[in-house]
Amino acid sequence: MAELAMADRDYAPPRALGYPGEYPGERARDGRSAGHSTSRLSSRTMARNAGGVSARAAGGPRLAVAIASTLLAIAAVAGVAAFALPRTEVRGLTVSGAVTIGERELYAWSGLSERQHWFSVDRGAVAACLSAHPRVASVSVETRFPDTVAVAVVERRPIAVVYARGDSGRTEAHCVDSEGVVFAPASMYPGSSALPVLSGVEIRGLSYGIKLGFPFSELLSSLAEVAEASPALVSAISELRVVSKPGLPAELLLYPTDYRVPVRMRPVLNAGLLKSMMLVLDVVEGEGLSPGIRELDLRTDTFVYRTKEAVSG
Repeated sequence: MAELAMADRDYAPPRALGYPGEYPGERARDGRSAGHSTSRLSSRTMARNAGGVSARAAGGPRLAVAIASTLLAIAAVAGVAAFALPRTEVRGLTVSGAVTIGERELYAWSGLSERQHWFSVDRGAVAACLSAHPRVASVSVETRFPDTVAVAVVERRPIAVVYARGDSGRTEAHCVDSEGVVFAPASMYPGSSALPVLSGVEIRGLSYGIKLGFPFSELLSSLAEVAEASPALVSAISELRVVSKPGLPAELLLYPTDYRVPVRMRPVLNAGLLKSMMLVLDVVEGEGLSPGIRELDLRTDTFVYRTKEAVSG
């Protein structure tokens, strides 16, 4: 009986001893369960791996296409640049409005560099350079694709001449415009010999482009207005002499072309005043009074003539 009891303890059921799967039946079940679980795990892992491989395989062609497209775009831009860039070089200027200034001279003043391209032209800078030319009154600049710079010039017009010592060392006539800018030798303008002479101004170290100040600028501006309205009145003026005395306003002595009597007036002209002056001078000349008259004074509303001995009105 004791031996049987010992045998029962030595051969107790394996589950009770904590060793699973000792019975053949249980090993079979456990084996099938384990095998089935392993089979499912392997399938999911394989599916994920297959998906990753497929994504990498699909991404490779897309990257290659993107790189190829970029290279083609760069090549296209380079090709267009190689073809078009030489055709955008500025070949010269297209000039309108210039009378005494040629295209080559304007190009030399333009500030444009050799082989400069159309797209790099600074129109404001070109206009500023051309405006520095003494004979240019105003200028506008336009760029036109692919290689054209168009320049519209308004040249200064002489309204009077002023005598000053030039580069030759001789006293010569020089043109001055309505703004008081001395801009060119009178010899360049055949009609300048008929213009009034502006005197009473001393110019030292003449350089074209200098501007005469007050009261000459106001006088010349008013003279230009008269020339625009009544050119014949300007032709009747031989000389305009500005007279200045310390502490006193500047005055003008006008010397007519066809009369011997000078006329004193304020240094601003208008057509109505000049017409009245011509009527008075006609009367003085017709009456034979010219030899005894020193000057005609039109500084006020009352016409006064000064004789060589006294003053009359």
